Amino acid sequence: MPPSAPPRLARLALAATLVHLAFDTVGRAFTATTPPYLLLPYMSEIFRDMLGLLGVDVISVLTCAINGLIAGVFATALFEAGRRRRALGLLLAGIWLLTCGAMFTLYLSAPWPIAIGSMAFGLPRAAALAWVLERMMARASEGPPTPAAP
Repeated sequence: MPPSAPPRLARLALAATLVHLAFDTVGRAFTATTPPYLLLPYMSEIFRDMLGLLGVDVISVLTCAINGLIAGVFATALFEAGRRRRALGLLLAGIWLLTCGAMFTLYLSAPWPIAIGSMAFGLPRAAALAWVLERMMARASEGPPTPAAP
């Protein structure tokens, strides 16, 4: 029997985008848990004005779609890996911490408690993404049910 194929990238990316949007929505309740790309008051004036034209909702949707696509690509790449959920969760957490750290270092002037809270809130996000994507890949690994013998 041929090996099963991973779920379609579009389905994985869509699911990951929805998880990202849920975390963006919940995270915006407190400044310390807001994702760095939505912390407009702490950006330099030129970035704040440019991104302010779009609004935080549009920025959130666009960023979540890009992040969802990235998560879907990595999930597809790790389809046959052992300990998929752990590998994917650690990879996504590492990417989150790296990119957030770069944003806070280069573009944002937020106080350290806000930076640490924003970065830390990405860890449960990465865990949730890994769990959702793993469930989708596990169903694909199981394959279609075999028909019962007559």
